[in-house]
Amino acid sequence: MCNTNPHVSSDLPKRVISAWSMGAQEQLIADATVIGDRLLVFSCGMEKFEVPFQLMPALKRIPTEQRESFTIADDGSYLYWEGADIHLDLDAFRCVTDPAWKQKLEALKSTHNQLFGKEIATLRKQHKLRQSDITGLSERQVRRIELGEGTKADTLNLFAKAHGMELDAYLDAVANSIDDHLV
Repeated sequence: MCNTNPHVSSDLPKRVISAWSMGAQEQLIADATVIGDRLLVFSCGMEKFEVPFQLMPALKRIPTEQRESFTIADDGSYLYWEGADIHLDLDAFRCVTDPAWKQKLEALKSTHNQLFGKEIATLRKQHKLRQSDITGLSERQVRRIELGEGTKADTLNLFAKAHGMELDAYLDAVANSIDDHLV
């Protein structure tokens, strides 16, 4: 798919109308194009993001000849370069172009990680597990995660196994615990 000519996709009107009907026009991508060494991305609310490929680490990894070989998700949630296996959403572009947005997003992520970590600890204690009972992780690693350092799916899988659950069921249990404490 060649994306050098903006606004030619027949999916564009559908993406924009759908985004507006959901009230998500500021979160979804309407269109994108490559012009020289820059990527231009337009939200469904018609906000423009102009990002030099060299300024963003993920974009920098895309070979020059593959820069135009991206697709826009049908719902506009991300751009995808299959050859480089890179997915980028509007928040990624906002973080590069707006330092205040990046700071706000980092604060939100920190708050989320602290809440998520606290509920991981709550669930562990409910199952009468010690930090040392999470096979594959040191007590220090478990403590750091429970204090809100954040983690990855592979690590969460170790927590799930220690609780005798599949990952999906474990994540549901953590989410339910969060919901219970927010009410």
